[in-house]
Amino acid sequence: MNNQKIIELPASTNYTPEQALHSALKADLTDVMIIGYDQDGELFIRSSKMNRAEGLFMVERAREWSMHGGVE
Repeated sequence: MNNQKIIELPASTNYTPEQALHSALKADLTDVMIIGYDQDGELFIRSSKMNRAEGLFMVERAREWSMHGGVE
């Protein structure tokens, strides 16, 4: 048997949407928010199990995470 560990690299700035979604599917998430642009450049947002206030809270946490170098 091969006992080598498989190492996954962190999210990349050049992931395709499919790669990013596949990575999220493997993360055993409880809630998600998908934010992207469609082919026409229009904003696309979908979420699971959350209202707009909860979505805003998640976005604000993501904003803080991005402003402080990804440290929680």
